[in-house]
Amino acid sequence: MPRKILMLLSNEYRPDPRVEKEAEALLDSGHEVTILCWDRGRSRPRSASSGGLRIERVRTGRVVSVGSFLLNSPLFCLRTVLRALGMSVDVVHCHDLDTLPQGVFLSKLKGVPLVYDAHEHYAKMIAGDVPGVISSALEIAERILVKGSSAVVAANAKIAEYLRPFVRKEPVVVMNCVDLEEVPHQSSQGRTGGKATIFYGGSLEPLRYVEEVLKAIMANPACRLRIAGIGRLGSSVKNAARISPDIEFLGYLPHDQLMKEMAASDAILCLLDPSNGNNRIGTPNRLFEAMAIGLPVIASEGTLSGEIVRQTGCGVVMAWSEEEFAKVVNELSDPRARERMGRNGRKAAESEYNWGIMKRRLLDTYSLLS
Repeated sequence: MPRKILMLLSNEYRPDPRVEKEAEALLDSGHEVTILCWDRGRSRPRSASSGGLRIERVRTGRVVSVGSFLLNSPLFCLRTVLRALGMSVDVVHCHDLDTLPQGVFLSKLKGVPLVYDAHEHYAKMIAGDVPGVISSALEIAERILVKGSSAVVAANAKIAEYLRPFVRKEPVVVMNCVDLEEVPHQSSQGRTGGKATIFYGGSLEPLRYVEEVLKAIMANPACRLRIAGIGRLGSSVKNAARISPDIEFLGYLPHDQLMKEMAASDAILCLLDPSNGNNRIGTPNRLFEAMAIGLPVIASEGTLSGEIVRQTGCGVVMAWSEEEFAKVVNELSDPRARERMGRNGRKAAESEYNWGIMKRRLLDTYSLLS
């Protein structure tokens, strides 16, 4: 039965790759989907449409730091609820904890099912940026609020495991995998001459070894680094790119352009500092995209992404040090090794880590909503 689905999202939807895939899957199944999101930069259209998808944006003060995020969050919550009250809704679909309170309220007020979509272990993700009392309070709030959900969708098995004790139904794992029909397998052997080109695309934030990798390459330029993204470390990346001819900063890239840059590289950087609890259970989008393209991945020891890389043989897993990074770069300088790892990744994508499987799980979840 077609439903009117309201998705709540706390970013401006540039678009968000996970949200976009899920929305398109639901649209293709005959549902109507509206995304109500937060225009943090006050630079996006208030209303837009794309391929049948409606996008409505809420504005607050401009968000440029953790402090301004915390200051504006209550206003975002209030304006989200007020905007949603005037909408006809059959299902509320909340993306992450920062939209769950609004979702619970709207679900109860309108008498409609609530789907909670946990992209991260949110409290652990922000633990390094806020006082411990705030992250602890958010974790408690999530455990309470998630009880009001009709279904829980988790971005990986570790997040599902964390939420399982607090929900009525088994969480459904829908990973951020790639539609293989849109990403043909490409050989990673001999794509570049001389130094291997490593690509990083994502948040330029601490705990992702961004600055550490920059320092390592400037000290020992055994590879090229092409890096794309935005975040607090953007100025550090720009400075490094000015100093080193082996570092190129691409700025923010739309997702289709980012995929092209990945395909032109030799290996993909997916390092996460395991000292952060969310990093230990995180699965970056680049991991699954690299597997689909057929590129080796550099992942961190002590993380779920590292476990997947080791299990599938699709790359190299390392505990961070400049010496260990130099060894990894040396290993990836061999085109035959890159080809073998890339082939393993594509094989795993075809058998397990692909959007076709994840899409079916999402649609099955919706078919069971009462």
